[in-house]
Amino acid sequence: SQPDLLHQLVTILNPNILMKANVPIYRTDQRAGEFVVTFPRSYHTGFNQGYNFAEAVNFAPADWISIGRECVNHYSSLKRICVFSHDELICNMVSSCDDLAPKAAELVYDDLNEMVKFERV
Repeated sequence: SQPDLLHQLVTILNPNILMKANVPIYRTDQRAGEFVVTFPRSYHTGFNQGYNFAEAVNFAPADWISIGRECVNHYSSLKRICVFSHDELICNMVSSCDDLAPKAAELVYDDLNEMVKFERV
């Protein structure tokens, strides 16, 4: 009844329920100066113990570009607005294509074609 349930910031689930369904669960205890990388399509949550100063940085290597397009399509199917404009990123990369590595340029070109196809529909 709520297809976007995992997109809501207030959604939290007891990990024991997931483990009983054979969903792998991982935990970490992050210390000062350490980074935690969360991969695409991974659900994550945090629990702060005492005073903290938190900072987040979004990054994506070129081979994640297609995952970004999948996210745009998924959000569109849920009639949900993306918090980050993947299309703007692709357009900016196209406008600076001379600065891209050949493989990155190829992936950006492929994604641009997908974007154009979607807009023509």
